[in-house]
Amino acid sequence: MRKRVLNQPIDTFTLDEVVFFAKMALSNPKQLKIVTLNPEMIVNAMKNIELQAAINNANLIVPDGTGIVWAFKTLNKNDLAKIERVPGIELAEKILESANELKKRVAIFGSTRTIIEKAAAIMQNKYPDIIIVKTTDGYHGIEKDLQVAEEIADENPDLILVALGSPRQEIWINKHSDFFPKSILIGIGGSLDVWAGKIKRAPRWFRDNNLEWFYRVVSQPKRTIRILKSLPQFVWMVFKSSLQIKQDF
Repeated sequence: MRKRVLNQPIDTFTLDEVVFFAKMALSNPKQLKIVTLNPEMIVNAMKNIELQAAINNANLIVPDGTGIVWAFKTLNKNDLAKIERVPGIELAEKILESANELKKRVAIFGSTRTIIEKAAAIMQNKYPDIIIVKTTDGYHGIEKDLQVAEEIADENPDLILVALGSPRQEIWINKHSDFFPKSILIGIGGSLDVWAGKIKRAPRWFRDNNLEWFYRVVSQPKRTIRILKSLPQFVWMVFKSSLQIKQDF
């Protein structure tokens, strides 16, 4: 169900429901653009028109960040709709399981050549029935994005995993989606690094207690800088909106 949080569209489907929609799109090929929304993206969309367009044009916008769930519940206390986090990496893995079951064609775009090759090899071993038709690293420069899209389209993939980081991956998908009328397109951020073993995902306890963000801050100092730039602004936006809601009542 499509709702809004801080004036951004968000779908309140569960992980299983989103996976069901993806499987249907794989079974009866049609385009499905998926955005995994987090607080940093909401802040960036305020000043990035292309990112905002990518969010608006997505078919499914899922709450990847714990902060999104918190903001929705804070600002929509009278809304009976339930919302839960849909981790992007888990969603991608579930879609890969469906692609494996249906023996679908998969393309991967992003990260370094070393990481993408290692991740692709591990994926192929874990999902032996997928057909990896294209692997393209993300170090070609924006000027070659169109060429990359054309090359991927030539392979007729059913699923395209884009690991360029936000906002570049969402913008790339939105700009070039016309090349892929029957593909699922999803930005997967740093998931390739996790699959390739370069970065460890937070232990289960952190994930179950909505503290995966804290684990990332501690284990990935470079990411901390980005989080600290956007998180306070996001919290302030939620606070201001909650005050406005109270005043309206």
